[in-house]
Amino acid sequence: MRLLLVPLAFILLVVGLTYALFLLENLRSGHLARMRRQPGGALRPLLRGVSAALAEQILLVGSYPLGWLPPRERRAGGPVVLLVHGLYHNRAAWILFRRRLARAGYANARFFSYSSFTRDFDGLRRELSERILDLAAEGDAPVALIGHSLGGLLLRAAVCDERLRGRAACLLTLGSPHRGSTLAHLALGGLGRSLRPGTPLMRGLAVLREPADLPRLALVSPVDNMVLPAENLLPPPGWEVREVAPMSHVAMLYHPEPAELAVDFLKRSLPTVR
Repeated sequence: MRLLLVPLAFILLVVGLTYALFLLENLRSGHLARMRRQPGGALRPLLRGVSAALAEQILLVGSYPLGWLPPRERRAGGPVVLLVHGLYHNRAAWILFRRRLARAGYANARFFSYSSFTRDFDGLRRELSERILDLAAEGDAPVALIGHSLGGLLLRAAVCDERLRGRAACLLTLGSPHRGSTLAHLALGGLGRSLRPGTPLMRGLAVLREPADLPRLALVSPVDNMVLPAENLLPPPGWEVREVAPMSHVAMLYHPEPAELAVDFLKRSLPTVR
């Protein structure tokens, strides 16, 4: 029983701290005022976010060790979909999302995994570009790209590599801090702290010249507890933006709605799969 108290205390600390900061940062930015003007007000979405955060933290803690197992990528037919996890996570992040993609006909899912403590953004971006090139050559077709949180930023930078012209089919981000996050002031490690608004990394991302013909969709939650304030979820001009039902940052990996929207986006971007 005592062993269970440690992860439970960690979960309560993370959820409590991040939503306390959510209230503070979004009160300052005006996002909470806008939420209050919506039908039903702000309280219900916030409660849904907190409850989702508690559930997703349990799933995260329980599934995280699966990411330490030797990778078993499913080399199925159909388009290749590359999944890139976020900060402090591993490929176990996609355990439910990947199954939902497979049920919709996108079973050829691959991963890009990395350490959040021993790597820097530019090195990861170069490695990710090579991974996309290899996958495109393997299937002789463009690769669909999906990234959660930091994974979405890595993909944004990677697709600007001139060698990837025509090799990426589409780009979907889930809860990515396109303009940084003030929560990154509390991050552990240089990679996490580089996500603070105004850092050289974030200034560089703001002026990227992404391929104009690449379909790009950003999924955002109105109660994301990791990307603060909420306006920092918004990508640059040229992106399609869809707001999902109120859910926490990591819950976007486990809730069915983001996966359903991802499938719809893949069908629009890869019309050969129905």
